[in-house]
Amino acid sequence: MKQSVFNHLKFLFFIGITFFKISLFVVGGGLAMIPVIEDIFVHRHKLLKKDDIPDMIAITQTIPGLIAVNAAIFVGHRLAGWKGSVIATIGVLIPSVMIISLIAAFFPLLSLDNPHVLNAFLSIRACVTGIFICLAIRLGKKVLTTHRDFFIIALLIIGLINGINVLFLILFSICLGLINAYKLNQKVKSMKGK
Repeated sequence: MKQSVFNHLKFLFFIGITFFKISLFVVGGGLAMIPVIEDIFVHRHKLLKKDDIPDMIAITQTIPGLIAVNAAIFVGHRLAGWKGSVIATIGVLIPSVMIISLIAAFFPLLSLDNPHVLNAFLSIRACVTGIFICLAIRLGKKVLTTHRDFFIIALLIIGLINGINVLFLILFSICLGLINAYKLNQKVKSMKGK
């Protein structure tokens, strides 16, 4: 009994310290953390399935709040229930609070005209852009599977280029998704009837 409690606490510590390290070293916010979370929990430790990552992205984008915290709650809950969610959330928040406190303390001393500071910000921006491109490619390989998916993406890109309001594009996407779900439901019903 003591061994199983110890192993559970050890696993919770692993979850917390992993999210602490991810939050401390990944620059670019919650979306930039997703490839790292996938690498650690899916590929290295095989604690999550590949199918969990698109679910995590969908949930973190739809639920209000910070993407990093929502991802920590999702992964923590999948791995260890509500205790895992709490530990993962604490782990992901501690570095942010520490870094924001340091920045707030030293920000008045920084000169934004300093070329070293400007180059640091430009380098961070380039890294974050690369991470987002990597995430888009990985997610696209998992989600874009039919010609219909590529057609919808093409329509949305054309709409963005032509300056159509994003709200209308989102509503259009929702309508297409509902139509697709209805057709899929009808197909499943007809297959069950056979």
